[in-house]
Amino acid sequence: MQDSTPPPLPVADQLHGLPPILPDGRPRALILGSFPSVRSLAAREYYAHPQNWFWRVMQHCAIIPDASATYPTRISHLKSSGLAVWDLYASVRREGSADDRIHDTNPNPIPDLIAAHDPLPILLNGRRTREFRRAFPNLHTEPIALPSTSPRPLHWNTKSSRAAALKEWQAALHSTINRDSLSK
Repeated sequence: MQDSTPPPLPVADQLHGLPPILPDGRPRALILGSFPSVRSLAAREYYAHPQNWFWRVMQHCAIIPDASATYPTRISHLKSSGLAVWDLYASVRREGSADDRIHDTNPNPIPDLIAAHDPLPILLNGRRTREFRRAFPNLHTEPIALPSTSPRPLHWNTKSSRAAALKEWQAALHSTINRDSLSK
């Protein structure tokens, strides 16, 4: 059986991320990752690695009905829920997929997106608050830091830690998605 894992990209190459996923109307929240994995870049799909928990979290939180649906179907459900998805960085240098290997970063124009849709709650996939503040020191918004959906953190390894991580995601998504209806 042949390994389908893409080879690591050379560290010297500047990698460029994916375009944002934006709903047709006003976004209710922005889920902000750091930068796509090697597999996601190769597939040109957010959270393409099968061990990443992102799509299962979206299913658990009733954003999408089926984490195994086609990528266009999952994206359609995200958009209809009013969720935007993007990454902190537009381009980086990195060997492999680990966030701790990221350097020479160029941030995405997140402030422009926020200005166009203020207020726009930001949900950080991976508790990247320090990196967010470093990339956007003049942006005065308080992101919600959530457990990373990457398979590397230990919170997906045990039933109790997984339940706690899912509970955090569910509370954040439901409070941001339902904020418009709650204020009426």
